[in-house]
Amino acid sequence: MALTEAAVESTVGPGRPKAAPQQAMWVELISSPDQWADHAEAWAALAAEAIEPNVFYEPWMLLPAIPRIGAGRNLRLALVFSPYPTDHHAPPTLCGVFPLEITSRYTGLRHGIPVSTLSLWRHKYCYSCTPLIRNERAAETLEAFFSWLDAGSHGCTLMQFKDITVDGPFHHLLTDFFHKTSKLTFVSDCHTRALFRRAADADTYLRTTLSGRRRKDLRRQSRQLASAGQVEYDVLKPDGNPTAWIKEFLDLEAESWKGKEGYALTASAEDREYFEAIATGAFDRGRLMMLALRLNGRRIACKCNFLAGPGSFAFSIAFDEAYARYSPGKLLEVENIRLAHERPGLEWMDSCAVPFHVMINLMWSDRRTIQTVVVSTGRWAGDLITSALPMLKWLKRTLRRRKIA
Repeated sequence: MALTEAAVESTVGPGRPKAAPQQAMWVELISSPDQWADHAEAWAALAAEAIEPNVFYEPWMLLPAIPRIGAGRNLRLALVFSPYPTDHHAPPTLCGVFPLEITSRYTGLRHGIPVSTLSLWRHKYCYSCTPLIRNERAAETLEAFFSWLDAGSHGCTLMQFKDITVDGPFHHLLTDFFHKTSKLTFVSDCHTRALFRRAADADTYLRTTLSGRRRKDLRRQSRQLASAGQVEYDVLKPDGNPTAWIKEFLDLEAESWKGKEGYALTASAEDREYFEAIATGAFDRGRLMMLALRLNGRRIACKCNFLAGPGSFAFSIAFDEAYARYSPGKLLEVENIRLAHERPGLEWMDSCAVPFHVMINLMWSDRRTIQTVVVSTGRWAGDLITSALPMLKWLKRTLRRRKIA
C-alpha cells in the first residue's frame, strides 16, 4: 500500500494525524522518555503478537532502564500505528515499536564520523535490539518506518539497526525491503553466539552435543561434589519468594570474578536496581526462570533466564569459585538443558553470550547470527557515507596491520 507524506508524519502523543488517509499507517515519535510508559499497555499487547520475540524491548524490561541506564542519552520512541480496520472511530492499533537513540557521531568505526545517527537503543544489559513488529501487516509497518526515516524530520543522516538477529522474521523482512527498494546498506558487524534448540529429549541433546569424554568428566565431577555433601538442584517456583532468589543471585555474582573485576550487577546501585526491577517484573508475569545448585544448603551456582513466547534469553550465570574443581557452572547448565526440555512450548534459548564464550559454546551446539546494519536515511550525505564505509573499514584495517608490522 502506498504511503502518503501525511501518513508518515511525525507527531507527539497518541493522537492520529488528521490528514492520514484511511488504512494508511503513520509514525509517532515520542521525544520525552517520561512519556514512553503512556503506551505500555498497547506496547505489551504488541509484544505478545510480534513476528519475533525480544524480551529486552518489552516495556516491563526496557522502561526500568531509562532512569537507571539511559540517563543523559538522547532517546526517542518511534511508534507505528494503523487505523482500526473496521471502525475508523476506534483507537488506532500499535503495530511497531522502535526504541531509538540519537548521537552526534557514527561510532561504527574506531574514531567515528561526525554525522548525526539514529540507532536502535542498546544499553549494556540489552542483548538483542530486534524491534517489535506486529505479525499482521508486518511489511507495511516496516515500510511506514522507512517512509518516516526518508521524510527526515528526525534530522539524522544514518540509521543503525544494531544487534538484530539474522535468523529471524524481522531480518528476512528487512532484507526483502532492501532488495525491493535498492537501498544502500552496510553490515558494520556480524558475529554468532551460542543458541540452544531442544532435541527429542535432554539425554539425546547431551549425547549429540558433548563428546563421551566430556560427559564422563561431568559425571565424575557430579559424583565428587556429592561426596562433599548433600547436592540439590533447585528452581524458583510460581509460589516462591523472588526477592530471596534475586538477593541470592546478586550476592553470589558479587562474590565471583565479576564482583572482583567490577562487572557484577552490584557494582552500581543503578545496575542492581535495574536487575531487581526486571527480575521482579518477569516473576509477576510468569516470565522468570531461576535455578540454583546447592551444596549442604549453600548455593554454589545460580542462573537467571527470561522467557519470551517459544523462546528464552539466558541473562546471566554465576558460581562460587571455591568449588571450581567441580565445575558447578557446567553442572547447573546441564540441569538448565534438562529443565528446558521439560518446559512445554520452549523451543530455543539465546545464550546472550559473547561470541567466543568457551563454556557455553561447548555445551550449546547451535548458533545465532547477530548483525548490525547501517542504512542511509535518504539524504545524499547518508548515501555517500554508506557507500564509503566498506572502503573506510578496509583502510582502517590496512593501516592497523602496517602499524603492527
